[in-house]
Amino acid sequence: MAANLPPEIGKILEGLFKKAAPSEGGDWIAEYVDFNETEVHGIPILRVNIKDEDMAGLLSKPIGQYSTLQTGPLGDYDDLENVCACLTEELDRYLTPYKGKTLLICGIGNQDSPTDSIGPETANRIFTHVPMKSAFEKLTVLTPGVSGATNISGSTQIASVSSAIGAACVLLVDSTHCTDYSRLCRCIELTDAGIKIYHSGEELSSSTIGLPVISIGIPAAIRVQDLAPDIEASDQDFLTVSNIEAVVRRASLMIACAIMRVAYPELDHSASMMIADYSLL
Repeated sequence: MAANLPPEIGKILEGLFKKAAPSEGGDWIAEYVDFNETEVHGIPILRVNIKDEDMAGLLSKPIGQYSTLQTGPLGDYDDLENVCACLTEELDRYLTPYKGKTLLICGIGNQDSPTDSIGPETANRIFTHVPMKSAFEKLTVLTPGVSGATNISGSTQIASVSSAIGAACVLLVDSTHCTDYSRLCRCIELTDAGIKIYHSGEELSSSTIGLPVISIGIPAAIRVQDLAPDIEASDQDFLTVSNIEAVVRRASLMIACAIMRVAYPELDHSASMMIADYSLL
């Protein structure tokens, strides 16, 4: 059975068996990690909740919850309704504790670089003044840009703004990179463990911002070294899919739609998609 599990889960189990023997009765594995697979609106979801520091070290991931929506190629979607509905429900699980409070949405990345533009593109699609009752006291949007252009770290900007507006939670949207080609532009990832910016190494998490941080990421690039280890390339050489512009458009549209449907529960799919599309006109 273990052979059929994702590689990261196999590592977890290997570490657990080295760490302790099963106790009589009870689910001893659940003390360290929860793992389950489900399907929502026809979209498979892999959920992992890392609860133990040793397991976090084994996986090189912080303690926290992780959800992966296994969507398939994001650039080829024409009917986005099922993915939007699935993402809305999964995001709602993460944001429910902060409803009735101020939410700060941050589009992380570089608008001028296609593989890094999903965050800013999503932020541009969020409409914060929908004339209906919101699940949050206040909905706000920020695009911090990249520190190479602003000379101000993202965490400094986000912490300052969130403090000024009294935010209870920060929701980050960002393009990420992957090491497995099968994930490239084929999934949507959520976590409450924060993210690390690849080029700068900056961490955006509750420890650097001072508030709970939820993030949505799309693996939009893969290092040449990971895709073809025999080729000489630096760790700054990345590849992406040929239709990355279509991926950015559809992914940002779906994420914006899901965020607004969580924020404004009375919105249906058609209305939220229309608002997200109109925001860029």
